[in-house]
Amino acid sequence: MRAVTHIPPTKPPSRAHKLAQEARNCLSIAVGQKDSDFAADLIDEAIRLAARARELAA
Repeated sequence: MRAVTHIPPTKPPSRAHKLAQEARNCLSIAVGQKDSDFAADLIDEAIRLAARARELAA
């Protein structure tokens, strides 16, 4: 009989963490864009998301 390893439950990521991840996703997408207006919109959104993430983390 094998021993069962107990893995403790983890907390779900915080809202601040999720927003920061979304900001990184926006930047990743913006880098690959050929349309500079769309890339600029994504970068603006990333800035807004990152700022909100910092507010929530404080």
